[in-house]
Amino acid sequence: MTNHRPSGIEHIGSLRGGTHVCEFHNTPEELADTLAPYFSAGIQQDEFCVWITSDPTGVEQSKIRLRNAAPHLGASLDSGQIEVWDYRDWYLHGGHFDADRVFGQWVDKEKRTLESGYQALRATGDMAWLEKRDWPAFMAYEAEVNRTFPQDRMIGLCTYLLEGCPADAVLEVIRNHHFALARIAGEWEIIESSSFKMGTLVSEQLQQLSADVLEQQDDERRWIANQLHEVTAQNVSAIAIHLANLKQESSWPSTVEFLLAKCHALCEQSLEQILALSHGLHPPILDELGLAACLRAYVDDFTKRGRIHVEFETDAEIGRLPRQIETHLFRVAQEGLSNILLHSGSRNAIVRLHKQSGQVILQIIDFGPGEAWNSGLGILGMQERLRKIGGRLEIRSRSHWTLMTASISL
Repeated sequence: MTNHRPSGIEHIGSLRGGTHVCEFHNTPEELADTLAPYFSAGIQQDEFCVWITSDPTGVEQSKIRLRNAAPHLGASLDSGQIEVWDYRDWYLHGGHFDADRVFGQWVDKEKRTLESGYQALRATGDMAWLEKRDWPAFMAYEAEVNRTFPQDRMIGLCTYLLEGCPADAVLEVIRNHHFALARIAGEWEIIESSSFKMGTLVSEQLQQLSADVLEQQDDERRWIANQLHEVTAQNVSAIAIHLANLKQESSWPSTVEFLLAKCHALCEQSLEQILALSHGLHPPILDELGLAACLRAYVDDFTKRGRIHVEFETDAEIGRLPRQIETHLFRVAQEGLSNILLHSGSRNAIVRLHKQSGQVILQIIDFGPGEAWNSGLGILGMQERLRKIGGRLEIRSRSHWTLMTASISL
């Protein structure tokens, strides 16, 4: 899952996973006009969508309004990828609002969503059902959701009918969400929480720092690999040659001949290890012949060393790419294959590299169960590498395959 996901809401743009948004509307039509693009973006991103509705709209009328606003969503409603609930069954199950129970329902729904192979959970709840007696408990619940949402792979949109929302309640709602969207004098306005704005700034700074650290590591690896290949390996090779020449002398005692042979064998072994370490840190072929040639060699070696058969496919005209792009894409491929080897259990994989519509696209297809791609520092590292060069990472999983796609505009 990428760190930012299209919201579908024109005035907001993309949202980080875990963002909690509220919207104020005057009519059911305004609400449908907001939710149609919101759900459309979720379907395009292979997300599972949940809508909790209120009276007087109701479940069936809500489905009709959504189909009218976006006919193409009818298929998703029919297939169940968009799930519509009545507020009584979600918020007031048992006849009263229980914050812990509702919060647990969202956690369980997110877990089931990811287990089903969807990329994330996209949720929205209509709060027109709220009565005055429920406001204190519900606002405490909203505050807790706002605090814990950033840890989750979901985004939430809470919708409020302006009629019946007193001014102090509106302010409290805004405070308990990262963003607030409202139509004022016919124009949409966005209010961003100051605490969320500060958190976003810190997050962006950390992302930049992370990407810079990864790039610095690549430069250090390239330098160390070059030193090992051009200096250390050459010195050990020279020592091996001198030892081999000494072995040719016939006047050495047998014990000395044995030691010379032993030293020569150790030098040859050390030379192989140094070259392997150098290539592992930074393959010289990457700088000399480019990404396609490097990936082909790496995949061949990976197949020989590992328990996985990997096929490599590429365009004949892929050509050379900017060095930064070649380095980051190689590291992404390296991390992806390592992920499969350590966590997937698949015995087969495919690596593809091609150009399409002004983009260079790297794909890895894994035929394991998909759990290997759910989370982890390796995935975060791939995302930061691609973000650094203006690319994006997309991971689509089903029960017996996963497709990782890294794309960069040229």
